[in-house]
Amino acid sequence: MSRSSRSRGQTDPLAAIVAVSMLVLGIGIYAVYAQGVLPGASGSATADTTIGLVWDDLEEDGVFHAYGGADDIEGLVDVDALPAGSTVHVNVTAIDGGKDRSVAEAAFPKGYPDETTDADLRELDRDIEDEGPPSDASVATRSIPVAVDSEADVRSGTLRVAVW
Repeated sequence: MSRSSRSRGQTDPLAAIVAVSMLVLGIGIYAVYAQGVLPGASGSATADTTIGLVWDDLEEDGVFHAYGGADDIEGLVDVDALPAGSTVHVNVTAIDGGKDRSVAEAAFPKGYPDETTDADLRELDRDIEDEGPPSDASVATRSIPVAVDSEADVRSGTLRVAVW
């Protein structure tokens, strides 16, 4: 028999289709498994993305204005900055007398603003005041400048966003 036989190196088409299908299935299973460990695929990525969008809405000339007469967080944060189907709590603190003091906060329930009522907002505010955000919430913090008593009184502060 000759070394260059016609049947050498050939396989049945059905076996080749099955082999390729198994390879694709294996890659798909691996992708689903690995998704949880890839950067940007975890729950904290939601808070990290949200804090950037919220800060873009809150800042004016790079400063958050918390003094009397300044807009509140609810009026500044655009609905597009909030992740769909999630509850979001935003808290801004500033250093006052050597201590962190909360100067503004807001909570946005799931479905805000179209699918929520004032009662939903009050209930969420009470829950956060009593218990705080859930322990399994995705949380991100960012150092920000905060104008506390006037535009000229700028202090170091922290923006904290919790998403669940």
